[in-house]
Amino acid sequence: MENNNLINFVQQGFRTVVGATASAIETLQDNNKRNQIVSELTTELQKKSQEWQEKGALTEEEAKKIIEQFFQNKSENTNSNETYDETVETKAVNNPYQNIQQLTQEVVALREELEKIKSS
Repeated sequence: MENNNLINFVQQGFRTVVGATASAIETLQDNNKRNQIVSELTTELQKKSQEWQEKGALTEEEAKKIIEQFFQNKSENTNSNETYDETVETKAVNNPYQNIQQLTQEVVALREELEKIKSS
């Protein structure tokens, strides 16, 4: 039974390919039919392009809202944090290497302070 289904499937695929090829040849030979199909394809492509543009615009707006909301939440969180230092953030943007050095020094200082507290 499986062989019969496989044979039918292959046969249907072959017939589909032969039919599509015959239609393509007929279309290429008939100028009116070819122009009609090209016109239909162009119209469909224009419709799809318009749909994709609209969907892209909506997606772009949603992404902007998400990003704005993310930065607004981050800004609110950092403003509520008393230890937030804007100069460190500015240095991080301007010179990340210098910021890494500064953070490393701060970590070392915190470790030393922690060890002093532990030994007391």
